[in-house]
Amino acid sequence: MGVLACYAIDPDINLELQHGIPLQTSWGTVFPMYHPAGGLHEPKKMLMIRNDWVRLGKYLKGKLRLPVDQHPITDYQEIGADELLTDYLECNDYTQPLACDTEVTRKREPFCLSYSRWPGTGRLIRADDKDALEVFQCMLDRWEGPILFHNWLFDSGVVEKMGLRFPAKRIVDTMVRAYHLGNLPQGLKALAYRLLGMQMQDFDDLVTPYSTPLCLSYLREAVNHEWPKPEEQTVRDPQGQWKLYKPQSMSTKLKRFLTDYQKHPKDVFQAWDNWKDDSSQIETVCGEWPGKDIRHVPMDKTIHYACRDADATMRLWPVLQGMTRQVRRKLSEHWDD
Repeated sequence: MGVLACYAIDPDINLELQHGIPLQTSWGTVFPMYHPAGGLHEPKKMLMIRNDWVRLGKYLKGKLRLPVDQHPITDYQEIGADELLTDYLECNDYTQPLACDTEVTRKREPFCLSYSRWPGTGRLIRADDKDALEVFQCMLDRWEGPILFHNWLFDSGVVEKMGLRFPAKRIVDTMVRAYHLGNLPQGLKALAYRLLGMQMQDFDDLVTPYSTPLCLSYLREAVNHEWPKPEEQTVRDPQGQWKLYKPQSMSTKLKRFLTDYQKHPKDVFQAWDNWKDDSSQIETVCGEWPGKDIRHVPMDKTIHYACRDADATMRLWPVLQGMTRQVRRKLSEHWDD
């Protein structure tokens, strides 16, 4: 019970994601739970804590039902104007739900739009494919069913930059629906895992392996630049006496970081953020810092990542609807019965 206890058993346990779900560890089977004291500090967690105890009882009786991914084989593709036009013309029911999601670059510029019309499927449209977006707009203009987004407050600005106009009265925010139910996480990946049994990749896990080499190469190029020697500064020592202080040169900082990184690899992105004024000085000379950017990821992996978000939102919708119908009839612990 609680974060510290779970960490002592297995540091990889994610309590928000896995509380109330039996797991296999090197210690055997464990059942992670929120600590009861957490409800005193955060009353909103009382529903989750109560839910954990009910789930534990079901587990001990062999009656706990764990969600299983109903669509392990998926159909995720990038789609252009011609394929989208065919999809649009073959659509004979505009009253069904349409789930959408967006991805952005490091500078918050639109990268792509993904959508799903059926569970287990997803299509990706690049933000710069104007012809495809024009066809998609035609589909939006005819759509009569709910249009699902998970966190519309973020996605609304992205689709606006793409030039898309979504009918406001059709928008349903599944994050808001989950929040109103009170006993659920709001993150899409946590919801999909807990309610649908879907395994989803985190953005950092997707991007970091591809962005890290580019950032290290950027720093190696920066080392080769002839940096000016920093001017001496007058500072006070702990005793209050004035003395001359010679700041570390940029070349020395970069060399030291790369040497330390070879011995003990660290988070290069966090190190960059910690440099503050130095980082802006380097960018002035060497150009923009690559950072974590979805554009660094191979397109096949991006397609799967982006389409899976739209697919998960589509699959969540009927589950959230069912829970909403149960609110006044059952305690939250029994909504999935």
